[in-house]
Amino acid sequence: MKDQIEFVAKGTTYHIWNRWEKLSEYLFIELMRDFRKMAQGELSPAMVRINYICNAMGWSKKRIKGEDSYQNLAYLSEQVTFPFLIVYPDNDLALSDLDPATRSLCKRIPPDRLTGVSISRYLSKLDYQFVFDSCFCAQLIPVVEVNDEYYSAYKINTSFNVLTCSLTALQYIEARSLIGKSIDTLPLLAAILYHPGNYSSESAHVLAEEFQLLPEDTLQAIAFNFQSFNNYLFTQTEFSLLTAAKDGKYNAISTGALESLYNLSGDGLGDITAVEQMNVIKYLTILRKKIIESVRSLSSAQMEKADIEKETGLPIHIINQII
Repeated sequence: MKDQIEFVAKGTTYHIWNRWEKLSEYLFIELMRDFRKMAQGELSPAMVRINYICNAMGWSKKRIKGEDSYQNLAYLSEQVTFPFLIVYPDNDLALSDLDPATRSLCKRIPPDRLTGVSISRYLSKLDYQFVFDSCFCAQLIPVVEVNDEYYSAYKINTSFNVLTCSLTALQYIEARSLIGKSIDTLPLLAAILYHPGNYSSESAHVLAEEFQLLPEDTLQAIAFNFQSFNNYLFTQTEFSLLTAAKDGKYNAISTGALESLYNLSGDGLGDITAVEQMNVIKYLTILRKKIIESVRSLSSAQMEKADIEKETGLPIHIINQII
């Protein structure tokens, strides 16, 4: 998929970003507002795309007149692929035999607009749905203002192909525990993620009282941004190993995250306060290392791979990669 949508109007070439990471804060929050309306049945995916084009270009839909103008707007909007994924019945069963590149196209482009894909006619007959693509690695709301005070968000940096994040381990764990919870918890989630200075659970709770003053659209956008970063961590990086286990102690991120954190203190990595303030990337790296060492230790003890799978919950193909 192209990162930018390019078009020419009256001799001038324009570009519109077609990826999450390049959105301005304004465009991001406006898109979140439309997502909420779509979830409530007030907007179609097509109108969400049209609104994005208009917002990106500073156009007023009310001032767009004539059939040609509407057709041009519709054409541009059809090229917007980043906000949605397409879900087909039975967990995308119809796409299971496709190569990765073709599968990616089918997940982004509606089947009635797919060209050069033999399966497109069949896909168009299926009951497919559009869902929000909540997986990207960027901080799209770097600062919020509450009661004339400015609070900076956690930082994410991917330059030089290295991922860093300013969240502490405890901060990350407590924020992650609030993903998908009720709307009433959004001020607390924002307070955790925008907490100034050394992080503590107690002061985040106090700060949450003030963060209730933030607009709901901003709170929703903060939550979506963090959820998308979390999804990125466990699908697009080496940390996917941490959620690969079906169940049990080896899935320390999904179950028992705090216990896993405090166990690091028992491993000699510092007292409780030190491990709480440990950088999240370091924390995840240590957990990943411990899993790899455990699997290799079981293998060295002559345990069969099938038994290692039962013990760890890790799929055989991942066990093979580790060994």
